[in-house]
Amino acid sequence: MKKDNTEVQEKSVNREVAQKAEFRVVGLSRSGNHAIINWILNQINGRYCYLNCTEPKHNPFLTARPLSEEGKVYQTNIPDFNLKQEQAGEFSQKDYLLYNHEDCFLGPLQKTEKKGINENWLGASREKRNVLILRDPFNLFASRIKAGLLRGHYPGHGAKPISVQTLQRIYKQHAREFLNNKYLKNKVLINYNSWTSSASYRKEVAEKLGISFSDEGLREVTKVAGGSSFDGTRFSGEAHKMNLHDRWKKFAEDKEYWEMFDPEMINLTVKIFGRIPPVAFAEANILSS
Repeated sequence: MKKDNTEVQEKSVNREVAQKAEFRVVGLSRSGNHAIINWILNQINGRYCYLNCTEPKHNPFLTARPLSEEGKVYQTNIPDFNLKQEQAGEFSQKDYLLYNHEDCFLGPLQKTEKKGINENWLGASREKRNVLILRDPFNLFASRIKAGLLRGHYPGHGAKPISVQTLQRIYKQHAREFLNNKYLKNKVLINYNSWTSSASYRKEVAEKLGISFSDEGLREVTKVAGGSSFDGTRFSGEAHKMNLHDRWKKFAEDKEYWEMFDPEMINLTVKIFGRIPPVAFAEANILSS
């Protein structure tokens, strides 16, 4: 009898609205995920909680990873926030709950959404947004190589390197989702290349997210995972000075680097980002040879 009462109580708690808005952010590592999340946190008004790099198939409150050397896995402005209570299903009232997944396929996200599992883990949300971040593959792959996040052609020494083949598969799936609707509902797309270069684009993103726009936090470089692959955190406060779209030039003469980009990936790049400089370079120097 006691067990049944407990189950009824847990279901009752989970049906209550814990947060007004829930943002699930998805993107490959080194796509500017933390820069964009930090920017979002600087735009929103109200009580928020952000859970860092959570596991797609598990409770975000239980699987969030440390944001810094101090070991804290969340960021919040809620004075009495208690992670253990949240993990136990005793949800605090929030205006915003944000959590992100990196380097993951989209199928598992669709399954948990269809089954309503997220609501049991996080409490009910009045509104939900899936935020998909995509950076062009040439600069993304260059940043991952620099950070040691690739196995295969380049020896990985980072925290969670994946193979070139896996990276290619995940990237193509994310790019196709960027162009079509298959896995994610209530989707807000963020083109990282455009986000870094256009204030009007960032304003459009804020409107789609339903948040205010001040552009605060744009120039900050977060300390998560050491900051930028190439610059670390030395441009913090001056992030606009980083050459984010020229990372590919470091590997312009590297044959193994160009082998990672097949015709399908180049075609997806052109559809989403246009004929950007690395595409033009590849057409003139690689594909023609």
